[in-house]
Order: sequence, then C-alpha cells, then structure tokens
Amino acid sequence: MTESSRNSGKRARVILVGVGGATCSGKTTLAKHLKRILPDSVIIHQDDFAPPQELVPIHPVYNVQDWDAAPGAITWPKLIDFLRHVKETGEIPPDHRSHDHLNKQKEIKLDDSVRDRWIEVFEKIKRDKEIKDDERVVWGLVDGFILYWNEEVMDQLDVRIFLRVPEEVLKKRRHERSGYHTAGKGTIENFSMIVEP
Repeated sequence: MTESSRNSGKRARVILVGVGGATCSGKTTLAKHLKRILPDSVIIHQDDFAPPQELVPIHPVYNVQDWDAAPGAITWPKLIDFLRHVKETGEIPPDHRSHDHLNKQKEIKLDDSVRDRWIEVFEKIKRDKEIKDDERVVWGLVDGFILYWNEEVMDQLDVRIFLRVPEEVLKKRRHERSGYHTAGKGTIENFSMIVEP
C-alpha cells in the first residue's frame, strides 16, 4: 500500500481480486495493468508462497518435480494467513519480499486513452467512497496459477477472474520462457508442461 494511504487515518476496506489461470496465461500481465489503473493497489503473487524446492512432490509417472500438484506446490497456510492479514489491516506485512521482480516480463502495451479513462473511473469511486463512508478502498490483486484450488483462499477473494488460453498457446509461451523465480524454487530453467496422454 502507498505511504499516503497508510497514513490517511481512514478505515481500510480491502477488496481482494483473484487473477487465476494456467502458467503463462497472462495473469501477471493483467494484474500489473490493473495495478497501474487501481489507486491504492498491490499485487500478491501466489508463487511467493511456494515451499522449499525439496518439498515439492514428484510426479508419479514422469518422475520430475510436479509444481502443478496443488497440495504441495504452495504453502497454503502461509498464503491464507497472509491474505487474512491484508484483508484485516489493508497492508502488506513489512517483512514480505516478492520474487516477481526477478522474472523477465514481456511488455504488453495498453492503449493510453483506455488506461487513462479507467484510472479516472476508479479515482472517482475512491473519492466518493472516502466522502460517503469515511473509508479508503484498498485493492489486493492476487495472482496465482492454482489460486482457486484452495477453498480458504477462495473465501478471501471478493472478485475472481479466470483466464482461459488455448493449450497450444500455453505450450508456445512456456517454451519461450527461459526461467522463472519463486520463493521456494530459486530459478527453474527450461520450463515445460506435463501433458497427460
């Protein structure tokens, strides 16, 4: 959250927006565009809650670490507690460190007039809410590839977006990705997709 919003003295109303979909579906790109539009917003990356690499389960058929196996791919209690904290306080814990800045991002341009129009709309909503209810609206954009697997996580989300992308497009994007950073994995090289026959 911004320093000015923290010090405004107004009660925070936190709206958590889930942005889910397969790896390489455009979740982070969409979340970053929304962050540029929504005042008092922050992105929470599910990948920042990955367990240590040695705890990730092994795929029973392909004998490789299965980062898509939902029960073991995320440290769910830690993510749930984090979301509850943000929801209750309107703030990211000061000791939280994201790894997303280490990942190479492909820039997808958003038309300036579209962006500016939506910034104006949400700034007006913010001003109206502050005047009417004496509270500030804080947006938490929660970006995750298996975001909707865990019911307790879903219970924290006020809005749920799910991106659908054709399998061939996902495969192409994964092959083009050179590596990926998360809390538990360090860097994963040669990102690939396990496709069941």
